Amino acid sequence: MKTLSEIQQQHGDLQKGIEHPRLGNILGFFEEVGELAKEVMEIETYGQPKRANIGKECADVLFSLLSICDSYGVSLSDEYSAKVKEIEGMIPEWKVKYGKTLEELRKKLD
Repeated sequence: MKTLSEIQQQHGDLQKGIEHPRLGNILGFFEEVGELAKEVMEIETYGQPKRANIGKECADVLFSLLSICDSYGVSLSDEYSAKVKEIEGMIPEWKVKYGKTLEELRKKLD
């Protein structure tokens, strides 16, 4: 399996010469998030069976996110690692503060 850094490098190589402008990248990202939301809505709101498209839409969102990162020179791997370290310190507090409520919501909504 490729690392996130390798995936971002592959994405950048693939896009060479056809990079969208930064604004196009963010608009494309919102478009893809909307398509993912539509898939989730079909399942959760309209009771449709889970569809294979949800995975494809998640991949589209990641592809678009990588385009944004590339256009701003952001290493998603580095930023994600820093975010995980930050969140690790908050998890114990969140478990106490939100754990029981989230458990109940998962039972109700999942």
